[in-house]
Amino acid sequence: MTSGTIAGTGFPVFLTSFDPSDLPSASLDALGFERGYLFLADKILPGLTNVANCPRYFSILCAGTSLASIDSSQPLRQQYRDRLDCLLRFERSWALANVLAFHEEDGEGRPLGGLRGVRYARRAADAILSACKKRVHADFALLSRQVPYGVVGMYGAVANEMRIWDRKTLVLTPSLGEPLARGFLKQSETPASIIRAVRTDGDVPVRTLVDWGRRVHVAGDYYDIERRCLSEALHRDPVRSRMANVLSEFPYENEDQTELERLAAILPELEQQPENRDLFDAVRAILAYEQCYRLALLGFERLLWFCRTVPSAAVDDGTVSGDHVIERVRSDLPDAVRRLTSAMETAESPQFREGLDHIADIRLFLAQAASACTSASGLVDALMARHRDVQYGKFDRGRRKLPWLERPAPGRISLTMTRTGGLDREATGPADITPHPYRLASADALNRATRDA
Repeated sequence: MTSGTIAGTGFPVFLTSFDPSDLPSASLDALGFERGYLFLADKILPGLTNVANCPRYFSILCAGTSLASIDSSQPLRQQYRDRLDCLLRFERSWALANVLAFHEEDGEGRPLGGLRGVRYARRAADAILSACKKRVHADFALLSRQVPYGVVGMYGAVANEMRIWDRKTLVLTPSLGEPLARGFLKQSETPASIIRAVRTDGDVPVRTLVDWGRRVHVAGDYYDIERRCLSEALHRDPVRSRMANVLSEFPYENEDQTELERLAAILPELEQQPENRDLFDAVRAILAYEQCYRLALLGFERLLWFCRTVPSAAVDDGTVSGDHVIERVRSDLPDAVRRLTSAMETAESPQFREGLDHIADIRLFLAQAASACTSASGLVDALMARHRDVQYGKFDRGRRKLPWLERPAPGRISLTMTRTGGLDREATGPADITPHPYRLASADALNRATRDA
């Protein structure tokens, strides 16, 4: 996660493409698989992230930004600040309108899933309703930090990749951002009183917010302008467009089918489509990569589990070597690594092969771990060495992070004094390790939003 400044202004921003849900929940990337995962995700759905899965937010982003009154004679820093402030007020007003509309329908209206900061908006709505206020001001806190965790941080990078706006300046693009902003405000019949309140940091009638909330609900139907602009944005990138079309043609078979199972079901179809050879190569690599990831992390989590469940926080190699989970990793990891190597080396598409050196590091680790599977202690050493190297590559307040496990003496494994991550439960098989999500939910949401565009 990084922050930075706008060139020439010195204004701090949090507008990176970092996506908190690019990694499984609570994961701290103990073995350094993140880089390879992001590389492979970009090979099928470039520009998308997992968290940006509610397309209406792109309309909110554009509409809110467009309402700013910009004085071109002002410094760029001030212009940026004016756009940002206006967008944040619009986002808060919209979130509050959603919750108030939900309250109006006695909690039986459309769901609020996907609404960022919904708990904050609910608290604000409860205070408004309990005080019987007739007019309200969007001055409540939405999220602990609205910029990084709201529409700007979660959707801004994707909007930039889809050429909806320029995230360095918050300026909408003439081809997509501006038409989406104008069209959304018009087709949703956004009241003049709301526009005025957003622009001037004023208040607005509660009744007006409720009625508007029904028309612009986070789970509501999409307007024609949204379908058209979002469709164009989705399909501007040819790789993303082709994968979105494939996903539209092959939806989930049932509610129990996992993302990886869906990709596995799609793979034979891709193999028969020469125009999608790069997608075939990428999906085949993803399936092999995730198998390696889950097995390797299973072995590491097993070591953590052993150390956490004994009073001494340490175990010896003899305990580990007789464990059925470690034995499964030793048995299955070499074959999984061979499948990944084959998927990489036999890939025919130049598009897929471009940049493969970006994952050379993780492939080297996997090859070493597979070779070390001849003994339990060898596998343990390979896993711990990889984790140590990954941790040393991270910094906290200028200091290298420490590994979670160490060998205090030959043949012994123990927890270190540093704060550890990992699972809060026992993992006994690869199925207990959550795989990386590959942005399918976001692509599916855009497909639904742009249907019949």
